[in-house]
Amino acid sequence: MSPRRGKRTVVLAVVTALVALAGCQAPVIGPDGTGTGNPNVSPSDTHADTAEPEPTETHTADTDRTKPTDSASPTSTPAETTESPPPDETDGNNSIAVAGGNLSLSADRIFADVRDVMAGDVTAPEQVTVLENESELADVLGGGTAGVPRFYELLGLEPGEGLNGTAFERMENGLTFNSGFIYILKRPDGDPGSTEWVLAHEFGHYVNLRVDRVTALRSKLGRTTDDSYIVRAVREGATILTTDAYLARHGNRTAPTAPLYDRLLAAVSPGEIDRYGFSQYAFGHRYVADRVDDPADLDGVFENPPRTSEQVIHGYAPDAEPPAELNVTVNASGAWRSGGSDRLGEAFVRYALENGVSPERAAEAAAGWGSDRLYYLRPTAGGNSSYAWTFRWDDAANASEFERTLRDYLDERGERGDDSWSLGDVTAVLHSPTDRTTVLVVGNESVVDGTVVTAPSSEAIRLELPGSDS
Repeated sequence: MSPRRGKRTVVLAVVTALVALAGCQAPVIGPDGTGTGNPNVSPSDTHADTAEPEPTETHTADTDRTKPTDSASPTSTPAETTESPPPDETDGNNSIAVAGGNLSLSADRIFADVRDVMAGDVTAPEQVTVLENESELADVLGGGTAGVPRFYELLGLEPGEGLNGTAFERMENGLTFNSGFIYILKRPDGDPGSTEWVLAHEFGHYVNLRVDRVTALRSKLGRTTDDSYIVRAVREGATILTTDAYLARHGNRTAPTAPLYDRLLAAVSPGEIDRYGFSQYAFGHRYVADRVDDPADLDGVFENPPRTSEQVIHGYAPDAEPPAELNVTVNASGAWRSGGSDRLGEAFVRYALENGVSPERAAEAAAGWGSDRLYYLRPTAGGNSSYAWTFRWDDAANASEFERTLRDYLDERGERGDDSWSLGDVTAVLHSPTDRTTVLVVGNESVVDGTVVTAPSSEAIRLELPGSDS
């Protein structure tokens, strides 16, 4: 058990496809509109092993999406446009057009009230597009969802049933692109109260984009998987806070939406990648709500955000519990070289471990996280990547706890040999170069068995890659 942690427990996107939107009220689907250009896949988002692209030193598994251009709707054929409700329902302001379908309430009124709650001096969006079914949503998202990175697949962190078969399967959803285009996915059995809070949520994202909070947030962080988790957690946490403040002051329902995200998280089976995505909403709201009382004061959390998912999960201040020092040297050979690296973070460790041990044990094992770095090992002759996942823990007790848990996880996921595990067509070996560092090497048997792991110092790891890939 982690000796120093007094961390709160919460019963998750990347969603089913590791895609995130400038905003989406429910994390079932949605791209993150912080980039530019057409929707794209992150450096390792592919099922084809041999086609796995080269990651950069600050590799990210977060996919940024915007609409293809700022002058046209993401859909190939613009939907027929109708105006919002008459002026007497919008206090004389009738500026937001509604396309694709009808809304049973005033988009102008809801936007004006959300803007008031946030004290945001921004103009209204030009249009809200109403989507009637999942196929229209897929068209907006560019034809569907991308595959998870191969490393995630090897860990078992893949899409599953998600919310299928649960009470949340048909909940309404919303998407907001970086360019300000907003989409609402209505349900035939939806009610005006549900549509209202979905719209309020998306308008909250829109205001944060327009006042440049998202730009400020991105500028403070890197581009690792862990950084992308933080970005999504802060953005969604801030918007949940805004939505609930709107509902309390202006809405037709009084129940807050924040508890919904804990229920969504609990509805997804452990081990599925949706839990990683839903956790950004649940933990993100808790983090933002601990730091901000009023949505009008959100600037501080965007300009001085957390720096690790550990801080998000446990509510640490941005300057508390910084990543531990971890210096890794990868010495290439004629057969193998380093192809880049990525920090995955405590949140990723937690939800990956759920594929082999209980959620409670996975959370406890991940809680001693000090730092990590995943290295992509490339065969010079071409072919599948292998991986070296390096860790430094808060102390020796936390390192031992993680390694015991990881061994049990590997026993559950594969077949144990004398000093390695067979995970389908790949091999895994666990190293403990010091009492606070761990290295998991996964992939081609020759590089896994042949890599020599040493520790030049207590915070340093050296990986000597083998000279043959036979």
